[in-house]
Formats: sequence, C-alpha cells, structure tokens
Amino acid sequence: MITTNRRHFLTSLSLATAAVYTSPYAFSGTGKADEYVQVETSYGRIRGIRKEGVNTFKGIPYGGKVSGDWRFRRAAPVNPWTGVRDALEVGAPAIQPPRRNEPAPAEDYLFLNVWTPANNQKKRPVMFYNHGGGFVIGSGASASQDGSNLARNFDVVVVETNHRLGLLGFLYLDELAGATMPDRAIWGSWIWCHGLPSLC
Repeated sequence: MITTNRRHFLTSLSLATAAVYTSPYAFSGTGKADEYVQVETSYGRIRGIRKEGVNTFKGIPYGGKVSGDWRFRRAAPVNPWTGVRDALEVGAPAIQPPRRNEPAPAEDYLFLNVWTPANNQKKRPVMFYNHGGGFVIGSGASASQDGSNLARNFDVVVVETNHRLGLLGFLYLDELAGATMPDRAIWGSWIWCHGLPSLC
C-alpha cells in the first residue's frame, strides 16, 4: 500500500512538473481558438477562448493605475467597462528590461490570467501564483507560466498575475506613505469578490 501511494504521488508530481514546463503554446498569443467563451464579472463581461478543453482568459485587470499619483500607493480601483472586454492577450508586465516574445513593459500592469477546465461553477481547487524572477524581473507572459496543462490534466483553476517589481514594489515608505506592495491582497480580493464565481 505504501509503495502504491508513493508511486502514485511521484507520478502525479512528474505530470505536474511536465505540465508547468512543457506548454506547447506561445503564451503571448492566443493561437486558434476552438470557440470563444464569455463570462460576467462585477466590472463587466469578458471574452476568452476555449482550446483543447481549457477556457483561457488573459490580461484581466485586477487593479487600476499604479503610475503617476498612484505610484507607491495602493492601486486605483478598476474602472468598470461596458460591452464585452477581450481577454485574449496577456497584459503588459512591470517595468524591467524588455523580454523576448513578451509585451513591452508599462507603468500600469496589474493584470491576471486564468485557465479553467470550464465555466460551470464546479467546486475546483484554485491555484494562485506569482511569476518568478526574484521580484525584480518576470511576467505572466512567459511561456513557462502557461497554466493550461495544469487546468486540463488536474481539473483545477489556475490564476497567475503580473505585479509590482523592484523599487516600485518594495521601496520601504511606511513612515511616509503607508505600507507598499499590496498587489497580492488586491488580486485575491478581485478573484473572490468579482471574478472567481463566474470564471470557475
């Protein structure tokens, strides 16, 4: 029994690792969709794609401006939109040296990407993660961040974010302006309050 459990665990771990690192799709583009899918959020309707058994929504704003008067402060609120907002392309990453096959960095970059097997409100595990890069570089546009294989093979919802990096995220200004780097709290709130019920 112990050997079987261990073998099952190692097999699952190997599949999960392969799912993270062997995505065959370029993350920065959508590829050809099997069909388009739409869901309603508290801020407005979004349109993603369904491809090979996974619904994907990219570049969803979870916070507003973090530039100008909002720099080093909690992000501005998201502005609701009318009509249907396309969630087909990844959003801009935080300020950093340009990276190949990824969007150009911008000053406003609070976007997240979601992969889900279906939008049927089934109770699935939700995997949240921030991209790697030592909080200095990186973005959700990297091909290694694609969550479609995890969603497809393990029936989970995968949520990945862009967030503030470097001095714009970690310069300590608590005595002057209050605590910084609140982005993780914001995207958690966005998902639970505004997006997750419809995105699952």
